Amino acid sequence: MPVEPQSRPMKAEKHRKIPWSLLLQIVVTISIFIWLFHKTDWAALTQRFLQIRIPWFLLAMFAYAVNLSVSSLRWGVILRAAKKHAPAGWLLRLNWVGAYFNQVLPGSVSGDVLRAWYTRPQTGSATLALAAVFADRFIGMGALVGIALLGYLFAGHALHLLPGMGETVAILSAGYAVIITLILSPGLGFLEHRIGKLGHKLHDIRAGMGMLLRNPSALLSTLLLSIFVQLCSIFMFWALAHSLGEHPDAVAFWVVWPVVSLFLALPISLAGWGLREGLLVLYMGSLQMGHDQALALSLLAGTTVLLTSLPGAWLWLGIGRHPLAKGEPLPR
Repeated sequence: MPVEPQSRPMKAEKHRKIPWSLLLQIVVTISIFIWLFHKTDWAALTQRFLQIRIPWFLLAMFAYAVNLSVSSLRWGVILRAAKKHAPAGWLLRLNWVGAYFNQVLPGSVSGDVLRAWYTRPQTGSATLALAAVFADRFIGMGALVGIALLGYLFAGHALHLLPGMGETVAILSAGYAVIITLILSPGLGFLEHRIGKLGHKLHDIRAGMGMLLRNPSALLSTLLLSIFVQLCSIFMFWALAHSLGEHPDAVAFWVVWPVVSLFLALPISLAGWGLREGLLVLYMGSLQMGHDQALALSLLAGTTVLLTSLPGAWLWLGIGRHPLAKGEPLPR
């Protein structure tokens, strides 16, 4: 029938449409950069980059590499809490692959989806694999919330310079507490049974998270590892500031950077680009850092994360043929 040949191109055209979420991320990223670049002294910005102190920059890259390595150990603890196991080397490889794809694919969780996909054989289900990755992310964000809250409570006189920071930290802390309550609350079971397959997946994710949160030793281990991971991130930011010859107030490291890092988890810009720059220019400008200096620091932070994550592209090659990706045992 003539209808059949016509329907295929229409389907193909439908699949080629840009998702609204991706379009939003593109618009947000470009809009923020247009606003920032309109106020930028390009000669001064270029000079900043030409005067980078390379040893400090390399130290920042090393700190982020340690961040990625240690966070893979946290992922392993979470899997063991769920009575699952994956070799540490496999998790390290996948963590680096995930970090790379989080930088080059739309959103901020594309790499996390890949991590879950490749650990399905070890967990026995895609939902449990996703729950473990979600728990890994969630506990890491909890460490950031805690650091930001403590930094705010014990910050010095420079804190009052940051616009709306008190309200922001309060909202982030309260939101995190609400999510934990929902995860542990048995009341959601009533809703899960009424939303079909999505309810079953939500149940599995909550069960996996609840297993971790109710396991004191695993929870303590993941919290300690998360604190160390976030301290590496703060140290990276501190080293990058020194690489540019900047010495901002301590509140920039203990409050501003954790808060900015939390916002970067929102999938509203391309891999956090633009959003990170806008927030850092706003907050660091309030701490008496010039527009060009703050923009250079932010661009350098994004570049550091991207460059350090690049080995993930090489580690991804041939990963689908790896025995563990197929659910096969490693050869002895």
